[in-house]
Amino acid sequence: MEYEEEPMEHEEEPVESEQDTYAYAGSESQFQEESERETARAVKETEFAEEPAETEDSASDQLLKRLYVRRDTRTMEEFAGSESRKGPGYYPVETREKPAAEAASGLTAEEVHTDLGHQDVFEPSENEWETVSMGNEDEWNEPISGETDSEPIDGYYKTLESERGETKGSFFVPEDSKTVVTASGKVIETDTEAIQKKLEQKREERKALPVEELTVPEQIERKEEEEKKIQKEYIFPPLTLLKRGTGQTDFSDQEYRETAIKLQQTLQNFGVGVTVTNISCGPTVTRYELHPEQGVKVSKIVALADDIKLNLAAADIRIEAPIPGKAAVGIEVPNKENHVVLLRDLLESEAFKKYPSRLAFAVGKDIAGQTVVSDIAKMPHLLIAGATGSGKSVCINTLIMSVIYKAKPSEVKLIMIDPKVVELSVYNGIPHLLIPVVTDPKKASGALNWAVAEMTDRYQKFAKYGVRDLKGFNAKVESIADIDDPKKPEKLPQIIIIVDELADLMMVAPGEVEDSICRLAQLARAAGIHLVIATQRPSVNVITGVIKANIPSRIAFSVSSGVDSRTIIDMNGAEKLLGKGDMLFYPSGYQKPQRVQGAFVSDNEVSDVVGFLKQEGLTAEYSAEVESKIRSTAMDAGFGGGERDAYFAQAGKFIIEKDKASIGMLQRMFKIGFNRAARIMDQLADAGVVGEEEGTKPRKVLMSMEQFENMMEEGY
Repeated sequence: MEYEEEPMEHEEEPVESEQDTYAYAGSESQFQEESERETARAVKETEFAEEPAETEDSASDQLLKRLYVRRDTRTMEEFAGSESRKGPGYYPVETREKPAAEAASGLTAEEVHTDLGHQDVFEPSENEWETVSMGNEDEWNEPISGETDSEPIDGYYKTLESERGETKGSFFVPEDSKTVVTASGKVIETDTEAIQKKLEQKREERKALPVEELTVPEQIERKEEEEKKIQKEYIFPPLTLLKRGTGQTDFSDQEYRETAIKLQQTLQNFGVGVTVTNISCGPTVTRYELHPEQGVKVSKIVALADDIKLNLAAADIRIEAPIPGKAAVGIEVPNKENHVVLLRDLLESEAFKKYPSRLAFAVGKDIAGQTVVSDIAKMPHLLIAGATGSGKSVCINTLIMSVIYKAKPSEVKLIMIDPKVVELSVYNGIPHLLIPVVTDPKKASGALNWAVAEMTDRYQKFAKYGVRDLKGFNAKVESIADIDDPKKPEKLPQIIIIVDELADLMMVAPGEVEDSICRLAQLARAAGIHLVIATQRPSVNVITGVIKANIPSRIAFSVSSGVDSRTIIDMNGAEKLLGKGDMLFYPSGYQKPQRVQGAFVSDNEVSDVVGFLKQEGLTAEYSAEVESKIRSTAMDAGFGGGERDAYFAQAGKFIIEKDKASIGMLQRMFKIGFNRAARIMDQLADAGVVGEEEGTKPRKVLMSMEQFENMMEEGY
């Protein structure tokens, strides 16, 4: 095959030693292979070289020799022996000896170059370079052209270097411009605002595309976003899941009148003149309001309580003298048949539906049969006490169900501590839970410690934004909702911490639990954290005076004696209650407690509501931070069970070094309480490290350090 030699219009430039360029010859596949090798070598050297090699040429010059086509004026012999020759695809143009490719084909260098598909020999002008991208194989395979249609732009060349000083590449930067123009003609924008707008525009365009046209990562991302949106849309459970009360009583008006006449006649027999002015029929008791005549002391009516009980044939009566806000004395007589108050009756009432607070608590019905709704945020902490079987756990269930039917998970979060294990575990999985129900007493102190840390963190945020409480902080967040700032704060939910049986926790970890509850009771109100504590008898060894003083709201169920009643509500009266939800509700701000019949919710109803939430996909998103805090606290505490204390090994080494053992030493060294130090000492005695106690004398050390270390290595 013959080729016609076409003359090339080429204007030779004066050869200068500093402006060397190579022209390319050889097959196209050789060029690609050589280019790939040189790219890999250049990338490897630029990424892993800690410092540029100190040679005649700098690192950037060496990289340019590999990445750029340059002209050389040396002979073939000089070029072949030089270190700068990087492959068979390069040869000097200005040579009298033809290379192998040229000799084999019988063509000139220009003809060989043209036959391989290249336009012409690369002859850049002064200060003009051809850039080859290291990251794109397609650009390596493109024909090399040294001439462009446009004239060179005045400017300068700049080399990108990383923080370690590694050369990453070269590009052309025109002066007074927000773009970067590479030598190959590519334009790179440096205006970050314009780039950000373009990126946002592209994201919006991608969002509008159907799922089929998206890449797999984009499909996964879109699915996760949709799932998050679904989780945020909380669906309140329907009231049809709960049972509705009959709302009927078998007690007729005639029977009420007969009881009122009998009561008035009984007092007249003892010389106490009264007039029955009103009768209030409640679900459990009926209150008769008596107006005493002039000159009759109220104390006389109170003293006749046993005689009234006898004449009315009542199981027990309670006298409220006087009724707060009224010029009357109230005598509460139990109904012959109690009317059960169901939770649905309270949740369907207008009082609950129109209650403004998200922490509305449907307590029950009062003496007059009116629905009683209270705000947990205004309490701000609640103490529930009463004998076993009086209704404490049912009251807690009512409180939790009220929150589920009133508040969204983003507004209210719950932490439940249930040492009984079986009472609150049914709520596991509801979206309002911050963590799973805590049943291990060792982990309960960890949950309370996290609450203290969260309270402190919230107060720091309040101070930063110049607000005083959670309501002000959330209002501030709403006011800046339109500001596009990724660092802006989010709304904080209110947190209710429910402890079903505090006495059990105080037996296991009195120090840690008491300190946390004390701090929360004193300071957590403004931070939006509220305590609900239930116990059988809030004696001094269970709830200290400081904690009790900071829990102003109380609910007293039936107790066995007036002493227990005074322990709960600081007055008598709870010993007169009938049980089964009959309570004295004494919220903050009331002068006297109010008698209320608590609502009843069955286990099946609770299970149905929880099952509905799970069926709708409204499952809990537990906080990993809180769970981690609980686990670490339980591990550090090291109490209970057959597990060895976390300080066991350190305590053993410390005692062997001192050659004496006492509980006080462990307390001072490890800054722990007496009970824990005593448990560690007992464990050391069981392991044979120390001897048995000998009265007031220190225990004897029975092991050497070597024996103790061998014992630990054997996995004791």
